[in-house]
Amino acid sequence: MRINVILSLVVASFAASLHAQSLAPQPKMGAPLNGLSPAELTRFNSGRNDFTRVFQAADGLGPIFNRTNCASCHNNPVGGPGSIKVFRFGFDDGKNGFDPLTALGGTLLQGQTINIAASEVIPPEANVVAQRVTPSALGLGLIEAIPDAAIAARETNPPSPTVSGRVHWVHALENPTGPLRAGRLGWKAQLPTSLSFSADATQNELGITNRLLPTENAPNGNIALLNQFDTVADPEDGPNAQGLHFIDRIDDFQRFLAAPPQTPRSGMTGEALFNQVGCANCHSTSYTTSNDPGLESALRNKVIKPYSDFLLHDMGTAADFIADGDAGIQEMRTPPLWGLRTRNPLWHDGRVTGGTLQARILGPAGVIAQHNAFGSESVPSATAFLALSSADQLRVVAFLDSLGRAEFDGNGDGVRDRLDLPGFLQAQAAGATNPDLPSAVYDYDQNGFVNGQDLAVFGALYEEDCNGNGISDLQDVLSGFSADSNFNLVADECEFCQPNLGFSGAGTLALRICGDNLTLANSRSTFEVSGGPANALTLVAIGIGSNPMPIIGAEILVPMMPLAALVDFLVTDVNGRIRLPVLGGGNLPVSSWVFQAAAFDGVTWDFSNALQVDVGGF
Repeated sequence: MRINVILSLVVASFAASLHAQSLAPQPKMGAPLNGLSPAELTRFNSGRNDFTRVFQAADGLGPIFNRTNCASCHNNPVGGPGSIKVFRFGFDDGKNGFDPLTALGGTLLQGQTINIAASEVIPPEANVVAQRVTPSALGLGLIEAIPDAAIAARETNPPSPTVSGRVHWVHALENPTGPLRAGRLGWKAQLPTSLSFSADATQNELGITNRLLPTENAPNGNIALLNQFDTVADPEDGPNAQGLHFIDRIDDFQRFLAAPPQTPRSGMTGEALFNQVGCANCHSTSYTTSNDPGLESALRNKVIKPYSDFLLHDMGTAADFIADGDAGIQEMRTPPLWGLRTRNPLWHDGRVTGGTLQARILGPAGVIAQHNAFGSESVPSATAFLALSSADQLRVVAFLDSLGRAEFDGNGDGVRDRLDLPGFLQAQAAGATNPDLPSAVYDYDQNGFVNGQDLAVFGALYEEDCNGNGISDLQDVLSGFSADSNFNLVADECEFCQPNLGFSGAGTLALRICGDNLTLANSRSTFEVSGGPANALTLVAIGIGSNPMPIIGAEILVPMMPLAALVDFLVTDVNGRIRLPVLGGGNLPVSSWVFQAAAFDGVTWDFSNALQVDVGGF
């Protein structure tokens, strides 16, 4: 066995401050907007509670409905997209005429009921049935704040002669006789505002009538069944003590949801290729929200990158063949792409599902194949994409994978924690980076280098607090509050420790080896002796197993004799301690060893406890 023990401690200095940064960190998916006032943040959190509220029949649920709360559908994260599907149905006469079968409960099938006698079914008159998957509400207030004229401009000035998107002009439910608005929410762009979205879902998905939609849905249009089972007076949603209705409270939550992050924020080759092949003709990159002084400052005059034009496009045979108002059977709204990396399934009916994002994009029935459907406006861009080299196609996928990735989330699991620290250290040691490299996730300010300034921001965004002091563990390390003896950016008190085999003798000497799992590549731990005499010669015995054996009085030597190694040149400091970094991994099989220390005070030896230490690994 070769154990690389570093005998000199490296002093690290991290001098940086968040105040040096010109960019605000991007909120994670499901988090509130930056810049909310304390009162607005309270409204957001209160609305989030209502978004997760489970309704009962006594609250007015049903009598027909799809789910009992909003968050059961919008669950990736709460407020985001989901995998739950609902059914739509109607009748197509084959002559460009679509009947929504409203008198039979169309077009939405409510699949659940408070009483089986009121159950809805897809009527035999329907010859078109489609599924819809839950769309995302992330960034909903920012989308609502896009001026109508900015959306309409993409219809009147199309970016390419191959696309002909058009605005779905609709009335807001809260202003049904007011001016038409550019629809932008829902798979058919059938709703223009977050409050309309909230009221529509509350009535149609929960069966809770409200001031904007006060009429209950009858099971397949059967008024007698409705009268029999609808026992709560309409509208079922009323004001709370603050005068806010349920639809207002969930509107607060949805309007104040932040846009999904994008990391790196710009500069990826994949985005340039995305634009080059024409994907951005419909998935338009950016807008600036309205500067209307009536808007909250967190929503006003913000540059956003939803990657959608919010227009209706003819998707050919890949459409759902359900009309909705002025939206035709083959027309679908361009869905925003922000947050795409975690969205599973994809497509309006969830037909693209499972596997990795790469498989969902490039697979034989993936997103590109759907864009290449017969009669679809997106065929030219799909064809151009398929003409790219395999390497360039993967660069586009890498760009799409950036849509929803949080800053410093190196492993992409949605949490910034100790699992991301080795990647940061590797990126810092590597020198220069660029937006196409995995290390770019750590280059917060995108200056081409991962350095102390980036580390300071990482500390502020870090999400572990093992000592429960209300400050992130990485901040504790950077401030010097917590020791980091092995310089892996993990506070010593948070580290994994090698198994303790027990103490021998009656002395105070203690041995710990804590840090990374030493069977992993590039792993580091701290070898620590404490409780010894000052400036004392210290030995470390290493054996291939344990065989406790009395050796000096009450002191017991635990490692099996003959010893595999004996380190005999260590000396405690004035506090009776030794701290040394230990490197793990390497090109050796994993093996277990027994370590034990002994310190000499000039008169006698004090033996420490023994440890089982697993090292090696290819």
